[in-house]
Amino acid sequence: ERQPCMPTHPQRPMVLKTGVQFTVKLRLLVRLPELNYQLRVKASFDKDVTEKSSVKGFRKFNILGTNTKVMNMEESTNGSLAAEFRHLQLKEQKNTGSRQTEGPLIVTEELHSISFETQFCHQNQQIDLETTSLPLVVISNVSQLPNGWASILWYNMLVSESKTLGFFSNPPAATWGQLSEVLSWQFSSVTKRGLNSEQLDMLEEKLLGPNNCFSENLIPWTRFCKENLNEKPFSFWLWIEGILELIKKHLLPLWNDGCIMGFVSKEKERALLKDRLPGTFLLRFSESSREGAITFTWVEMVSNALFPAESQFHSVEPYTKHQLSAVTFPDIIRNYKVMAAENIPENPLKFLYPSISKDQAFGKYYSRPKDPSEPMDVDDAKASGYIKTELISVSEVHPSRLQSPENLLPMSVDVFGELTRQLSPSDIDSVDSELACHFPALF
Repeated sequence: ERQPCMPTHPQRPMVLKTGVQFTVKLRLLVRLPELNYQLRVKASFDKDVTEKSSVKGFRKFNILGTNTKVMNMEESTNGSLAAEFRHLQLKEQKNTGSRQTEGPLIVTEELHSISFETQFCHQNQQIDLETTSLPLVVISNVSQLPNGWASILWYNMLVSESKTLGFFSNPPAATWGQLSEVLSWQFSSVTKRGLNSEQLDMLEEKLLGPNNCFSENLIPWTRFCKENLNEKPFSFWLWIEGILELIKKHLLPLWNDGCIMGFVSKEKERALLKDRLPGTFLLRFSESSREGAITFTWVEMVSNALFPAESQFHSVEPYTKHQLSAVTFPDIIRNYKVMAAENIPENPLKFLYPSISKDQAFGKYYSRPKDPSEPMDVDDAKASGYIKTELISVSEVHPSRLQSPENLLPMSVDVFGELTRQLSPSDIDSVDSELACHFPALF
């Protein structure tokens, strides 16, 4: 009824860690009202598994805790017999020698199983019953959990009936259609929102490359989970796993509400923002962070006396779980400032793509209502002894980024002197005339 699972990681069933308790629940599918005695079920680890003797370095484990359980109706919701093992643990049988130099499979690719057997007599007939869990992975360190779960996903995506524990000795490739469905399900199982076609298109290009160098769109297991991704020191799956953790712990409401576009390439990002109002921004996940990170990119229009207005794009350094643990992402967006030289800091973020007011999109997530800004709350300081502070994100940019006429500063004597040495009087007069046409308020 419920596959083996550690209560500490309910969304990662079939991945068990040595020394950590796990649970598993069985239910008898046949209801026999005349069955007037209890069934005792025994759990065994890797019972009749041929890999224990045929695969060099294959690890062996003992089950610790009470491995027998009596089935009863109290543990069932539909009146049938059921049994739940709640306090089982695994302990590895230590052998001499180093396993790392012996086994052909890494820990997270080595599949195991738990068998459950019982017997009962009915009408003078003795009937033996046995069932086996789905293949599971046993890890010794929690850092192996992401790759262990990747193995479980890959196996169950490609195997429907037979339980071949030697599956990863030669794992088959998957089509993008199969993998995209699993990836979307993974997001919807952790959150309330799966992946749409645009997001999946970006992930397909990231995994397969823009030229798709894999024959027949088949994706090898190594490409998904073992090879470094586009010269980054981590695999595609570890990148996805980091983003899932970031969403679950820091961005869940924003993701569920669709505020985060998330998976969009830099090229697509600029194409989307190019024709939008200045201050329009979107949220996407960093492609270079193993732990998961999120950034925002906004568009602004820049013009000067000599060139027509054009779009410029700016992306802030991605925020990781460390920054998001101190300040929520909606508050970062609300209070973000850009500062150039001695200009007054300004918030360039106005509209969430395509054209949603920032406060309309994120207002309900702000940590407190938006109050009129006050330089200092003296009364509150008297009551608590402290003046309140607030963490805000500020980006410092070069003054040349602010190109509007009101931000143009007077030319210094030194600069004017250098210009007169480099340009003729007629050239200077020509520039003055051009500026007067575009910015008459300055003359």
